[in-house]
Amino acid sequence: MSDESISKEELTKKRTPSELWIWFTQKNDQIYYSSGEGRKALRLHEGPTKQLMEEIYPLAIWGKRKFGSTNQVLLQPVIGNQSYDAVITDLRTEPASQSYVEITQSHEGENEYLRSFVLHNEGLVFRYGTVSKTGTKRTGMQVSVEPDGACVEKAAKDDLERILAAAERKKGKDYPANTSLIIFFDDSLHFPRVIDDAHLDDFVNRNILKLDLRFSTLYLVGLDHVFREYSLAKRSNITKQ
Repeated sequence: MSDESISKEELTKKRTPSELWIWFTQKNDQIYYSSGEGRKALRLHEGPTKQLMEEIYPLAIWGKRKFGSTNQVLLQPVIGNQSYDAVITDLRTEPASQSYVEITQSHEGENEYLRSFVLHNEGLVFRYGTVSKTGTKRTGMQVSVEPDGACVEKAAKDDLERILAAAERKKGKDYPANTSLIIFFDDSLHFPRVIDDAHLDDFVNRNILKLDLRFSTLYLVGLDHVFREYSLAKRSNITKQ
């Protein structure tokens, strides 16, 4: 069995925030350095690495920033068709309390995958260049990304619009009581230089909090820096379990 395999037991084990972060970074390195196929699986989110990168990675970052080094909170990713991606057990209360998180990505759709495809094959990709594709996975796919830069203000505006689109994909849907929504996005380049917390909060208040989001709390979690929390409890219509 190759090193890029991940068992269901590994993925769904209860861990403290620190344990989950350490496990994720070690597993990510193990897969990345195991083989070219491992690196491809990580970059293109193939097989079990899809859940690793799209759900556990954001959960680990969120847990580290939200709870710090406490050993009194347990995070448990969940696999299946349930309406949440992880169970959070808080042992700091008596009795212990349980809540849930739903995780979604802010992304540019198919172009996100195509940029990763170019990165894997060429070792470099332009973040904002125009993406062109011919063919399919079955017939043979050719992808190119133009070496164009972008105005940082426009790029930041596009990022905000993708965050809004991620929230809109979740509106009008029922979730169990005490479910929070995490919107995970890449803030590793220009974002913190253009969008400060006040600007982001204003955008969320004007555009996202008016949506029919049936969660207790909304979190915006950036890859590198951003961590913002917004209460939705008084305005949500969350279903009972």
